[in-house]
Amino acid sequence: MEENVILSVKNLKQYFEFKSAYVKAVNGVSFDVKKGEILALAGESGCGKSTTAKCIMGLNRITSGEIYFKGNKISDRNVYRAHSKDIHKNLQIVFQDSASALNPKMRIKDIIAEPLRANNICTSQAALDKRVESLMEQTGLDLIYKDRYPYELSGGQRQRAAIARSISTSPDLIIADEPIASLDVSIQAQIVNLFKRLQREHGFSFIFIAHDLSVVKYISDRTAVMLKGRIVEMAPTTELFKNPLHGYTKALISAVPL
Repeated sequence: MEENVILSVKNLKQYFEFKSAYVKAVNGVSFDVKKGEILALAGESGCGKSTTAKCIMGLNRITSGEIYFKGNKISDRNVYRAHSKDIHKNLQIVFQDSASALNPKMRIKDIIAEPLRANNICTSQAALDKRVESLMEQTGLDLIYKDRYPYELSGGQRQRAAIARSISTSPDLIIADEPIASLDVSIQAQIVNLFKRLQREHGFSFIFIAHDLSVVKYISDRTAVMLKGRIVEMAPTTELFKNPLHGYTKALISAVPL
């Protein structure tokens, strides 16, 4: 694996058994993510984008293929366990539905602090409180919300809390799985701009999953277009929009509102 590549996915397959048949949710996906790069996975609902993300995070037991994170083959369960501490600290995900992703019984400050506690990053309660407040300020979440529960916040505010939690451990790679799909249009642009600013400031590698190509064009360095569990086209984003080669990519771009 190249030195500047932080994540490498090779011939990834994820099949689900259904009534004596198999649904090929991900069917031979391969790509690399470089350090400090924003890679977009784009395509219609059901094309395998989110399943790919879950495979990378170790949430699904993959059918076949290989996943390397920082040179370690994390698709191997033994390797994953051996490097679990580093993986849990440096590989984070932001889910689409913040309402179900955040524990409804925990206050916002405790939700953001949880990864810091789990990874023993702060040495005292004072340092932990200061770090949580700093993360809330970085993500545009007013400090008056720190003692509130997720159901007391709006969708955009909850997603900001989820983003604050994801950057709390200063990870090397963050996966954002359709993070704006469930938000109002007026809030979507704010969250996308927040992601872009945080990535610029912290320098983490970023996989942004979306079906809206106008957002993909704005945020990503490279784009991989998925269809029926496969990557049908991958190129630098500016080049992909200027000269799409695959018919499906052309159809997606033509559907972007002016």
